[in-house]
Parts: sequence; structure tokens; C-alpha cells
Amino acid sequence: MTAQAQLAAGSGTNTAMRQEHWLIFGNLFAALTAGALASWSAPMMLAILYINVWLLANPHLVATYTRIGAIYSHLRLRWVLIVVAPLLILAALTVIALAYEAAGLLALYFVLQTFHVARQSYGIARRHDRRLQVPFRKLPYLLVYLFPAWGYLHRSAQAPQSFLGYPIWFPPVPQELTFAVGIAAIAGALFWFARLMMQARSEKPTNEPFNSFVLSHLVISLVAYVWISDITVGWLVVNVWHNIQYLIFVYRQRRTEVMTGQSSEESDSASVRRKSLVEVLKSPATFFLTCSIGGAALFVAADHVGESLLWLGLPTVLIAHFVLNFHHYLADAVIWRRRRAGKPEEVSQC
Repeated sequence: MTAQAQLAAGSGTNTAMRQEHWLIFGNLFAALTAGALASWSAPMMLAILYINVWLLANPHLVATYTRIGAIYSHLRLRWVLIVVAPLLILAALTVIALAYEAAGLLALYFVLQTFHVARQSYGIARRHDRRLQVPFRKLPYLLVYLFPAWGYLHRSAQAPQSFLGYPIWFPPVPQELTFAVGIAAIAGALFWFARLMMQARSEKPTNEPFNSFVLSHLVISLVAYVWISDITVGWLVVNVWHNIQYLIFVYRQRRTEVMTGQSSEESDSASVRRKSLVEVLKSPATFFLTCSIGGAALFVAADHVGESLLWLGLPTVLIAHFVLNFHHYLADAVIWRRRRAGKPEEVSQC
């Protein structure tokens, strides 16, 4: 490789790392700003909630469904995911609603959502991971799970009576257990930070996007689950962060697949060539607009079905929406584990 080629490769790597940092910390800033505005007043919280639902959460669902086509070599699995799984989820939620009403549904949603967010962060962290042989390699991944677990235990010990305007139930948890898990989480994070500082002094950091992403996950978990006392505002913070993160990830995954067919030389020339702002924004705008329209249609349909079945005496509006949410959790867990066209997906266990 010539010196000019090495310089160009290094410049491209630095540019990519800067873009990763902008996405990671930009998303973190957006979520924390949403939480600050939601804490300002009740009307502002409702405004942020509606923005999150219509522009982020619903498109997030559709973004998952666009990935079902990635497992086209498993036709039986697609049929099970699209037809069988929603029916089974509907049956299970109906049983829970009959036994525990809305409080049981919200309790199940909160614990599954907490786990789902941690799993997505784990998968995306693996995508960023470029470490070779480092001590305590698995510690950041442990922290990715430990901080949300601490947050859930904290909410359980806090025992809030309502969430999103509905009653909710949490298992009783002693404060001592929450305190012990919190100490373990903080101690593990401090040890990890110390290792990063020692590594930065001894050599040039080579895994900055991974460290930055894990740090953003820890900050969001700490702020949303522990520092913010209002459960709804805390959930809103982590939900905004989670939704933006996933939309960006799925879009970039699709773009990578589209660019795979180009030769390296064509890809380099395309990246160097100047593009107008309209050309740059056309592809992401098309993707997000498509997801927004599809998500709005799904939301309205679920709302209509739920309201038309209220005569059953069940919280059918919640059931209808949770069928979509829980089906999304299941589909997400399956899609990113499967092989696409004989090749493993770039991110597993997302």
C-alpha cells in the first residue's frame, strides 16, 4: 500500500469514528433533553410523549418488520413469525389481563422493555467491538446488563403506583438488595473507567466507538432508572434513546447491504464525490418517512381494534398495542440471530 493510500485509509477511519461519536453522543443528548423537557411540566411531557410515539416508537416497530425479509431463506420461520407468533402473544396477554388486569400488563411490559433495551445495547456494542486481547474483556457487557437490572430493582423498591396513567405492579424488593446491586454496578463501572485510563496512557485508543457506546448506555440507564424519580419520565428518556438508536442502526444496516454490490473502487469514488444536500438526505428521509407512515397505520389500527372490543370488559386497547410491542421483541430477537442468504448477520443477539 502506498503512503497516499495509507493516508487516505487513515483519514477515512478517522471520519468514520467521528461520525460514530456524533451519532452516539447526539442520541444521548436528544434523550436527556427529552427528559429535561418532560420534567418541566405535564403538558410538555405529553408533547414529548406524542412525539416519541408517532415519530420514533411506531417507526421503530416498522423498522423491525422490514428486516423479516432478511430471513427469506427460512420460509417456515417467517410464517411462524408473521402468523402464529401474534396469535400466541394475543392469547397470553388476554390470560394476563383476565388474571391481573391493566396492572399485570404494564408490569410485564416494563420488565420486558427493560430487558429488550439491554439486549439491543448488547448487540450494538458487539458491532462496535474491535478489541483483540484485553484484560476483563467481558466486563463492559456485564455492565450493559447490570445497570438496567439495578434500575429495575430500584423501581421495584420505589413501588410506583401508576405508569403512563395506568396502575402498575412491581414485585416487592428490599432496599438492601437494590443498594447492594447499585454498589456492584458503580464499582464495576469505576474499575472499567480506570482500565480505560490506563490503556489510554499506554497506547493510542483503538476502540473508542465501543467505549463511547457502552458509556452512553450506562449514563442513560443511571439517569432514566435511578436518578429520575418519576417512572414515566424515566421510561420516556430511555425509550427515546432506544428508538433513535434502533432506527439509525437498521437504516445503516440496509445501506450497507445496498452498497455491498459495489466494488471497492466504486464505493470510494462515490464517497469522495460531492453530493448536494438533497441527494444526501433523500435516502434516510425515504426510509424514515416510510417507517413513520407504516407505524402510524399500525398504531391507528391497533387503537381502533382495541376500542371496538372494550365491551369485553378488558383493557383491550393495551392488549392490542402490547401485541405489536411484544411481537416486535420476539421478531427482533429472532431476526438478528438468523443467517441471511447463507451469511451470518452482522449483528447477532441484538
